[in-house]
Amino acid sequence: MKRRVLTIGLCFIFIFSGISLLYNVSSITDTADSKYMDKSPRLSKTISDTREWLNNTGFNTSADWYNSSDTDEISPDFSANLNDEAADFIVLGEENVFSVVNGTPSSSDWSPEKKPGLSIYPDRYVINQYGCNVSHEYWEGTTDNIYGVPGNQTRNRPTVLWKRIVKMPVDMSDYIITSANLTFVVNGSANTNVETPRDNLTGTNPTAAEYDHVKFYIQLSNLDDKVRYEAVSFEPRDLGFGDLDADEDDPGDGFINNVTDTIISAESEEVLVFYLNRILEYDHENFTIFLGIDIDVEDNYGQFDRDTYYSLLIKTCNLTFTYEKVINKFTSVSWNQDGNKISDLSNDTIIINDAYLNFQYRIDKNWTSNTSSLNSEIKVLINGNPHPETIKLSKANSTYQEAKVGGFDVKSLISDDVNLSIQVYIADEFILNNNITISIDNASLMISYTIIIPDIAVGGGGGGGGGIKIIRVPDNTPIVIGLTIGIIALISFFGAYQKHFKYPPIVRKIRKLRKMIKKGRKLKPVLISKRDTLVKNYIANNIKIVESETLSPKIEDKIKK
Repeated sequence: MKRRVLTIGLCFIFIFSGISLLYNVSSITDTADSKYMDKSPRLSKTISDTREWLNNTGFNTSADWYNSSDTDEISPDFSANLNDEAADFIVLGEENVFSVVNGTPSSSDWSPEKKPGLSIYPDRYVINQYGCNVSHEYWEGTTDNIYGVPGNQTRNRPTVLWKRIVKMPVDMSDYIITSANLTFVVNGSANTNVETPRDNLTGTNPTAAEYDHVKFYIQLSNLDDKVRYEAVSFEPRDLGFGDLDADEDDPGDGFINNVTDTIISAESEEVLVFYLNRILEYDHENFTIFLGIDIDVEDNYGQFDRDTYYSLLIKTCNLTFTYEKVINKFTSVSWNQDGNKISDLSNDTIIINDAYLNFQYRIDKNWTSNTSSLNSEIKVLINGNPHPETIKLSKANSTYQEAKVGGFDVKSLISDDVNLSIQVYIADEFILNNNITISIDNASLMISYTIIIPDIAVGGGGGGGGGIKIIRVPDNTPIVIGLTIGIIALISFFGAYQKHFKYPPIVRKIRKLRKMIKKGRKLKPVLISKRDTLVKNYIANNIKIVESETLSPKIEDKIKK
């Protein structure tokens, strides 16, 4: 019995000595802020902290921040720069005036060509110091006219166009014409042998339904001539006015009638703007302008008809328009910072408790007064994933305001990487004639975290993300668990032995019956034999054993006799 007790005692001493060694940390010293240390024995340790994750939060220098944009490289919609310790997003507006043609046409810029179709040139067409000049005479009754050109009916509809290719100063794919002005000055002189609507033709037996007339005009076209628009025109129907009887001997007898300098403008600026923008859709840098003069002389007197135009002049031409920058939809500009990874804190398990982003922003011009893009906004993206809350630019004003009171909860967007983008996003296309600047400042990303350390940690970073110094010991958790189970088993065995197994079986049975009787439980019937019966049974059993095991055959025979 003493030996058993001594053995159990030694086992207890061994187990508790092992546990004491495993948890003995009294020799480890704290080399960091004591607020991160818990000197009580335990299997793991947690360190909680909150730190500013961004560097250079006030945009004091260009360090740590970089900008990027999703825009046209040829004619960008944005720029970004640091200014007065703030980060600027600049939406690039622009307005320019372009004088396409101005003044008297020059032969070095304009070249003549026929009108498309079966047309002929007038008798004379030149560009001189006065401008684009045409003269023509139709005389059906002779084989020759005053210009020495044979007369026939193919010459009653001559036309000429002077062509000039215009080169734009910019690629117009990112611009739109918003206003335009087109004018030209014309004059002309003709003989009164020209039949006009106000002439008295009574008794002359005219054979044509149309009067004699001319037309000055300007056309606009793309280079491939896929679309061509007549932007402005003028028909001086009184040119050549004056009654003149048909005279077989002198059909050209009459006097000169003039149309003095007349300024002609496009009737609708809106239509002119449409024409210009339309033709520049085909070629963003070039288009064609035509100065045209058409003559229509009718066969009013048969072989006696003679119609003379001495001079038809386009004296000057002026085309000027204003174009503004187009800000394309679905474009953006961002200020970005790639922060440290969460795993840089420790190799142990790290749990992000909270993460809140905030910044201040302002705008130098009212957004809704200068643009038609009501849906444009400021976005927050972390690791390329947008936060669902945004800031409408229409709500920005000229003084700094907080992006959101309390900040944006961005915990769900943070994985191991923490790459931040603050972005100005254009949702609708609009035109802009001046720059608009959106500024941000005091950006902050506060992250709260907990590090779960399975070993004893010493030191800490505290308050700003300093490193955590960890003294590691082997992971003795399995040993501790095994020893604990051993202790429980020994205690259980020792207790069971002392209470039950140290007694003989009959005593254990009697103790059990006694307990059951005390508790008032029902017992199974117990058969008790009388003493005489027990003695007889015992003797009988012993005699049988002796008879079967010790007697020899001879003795057995003697006994039988």
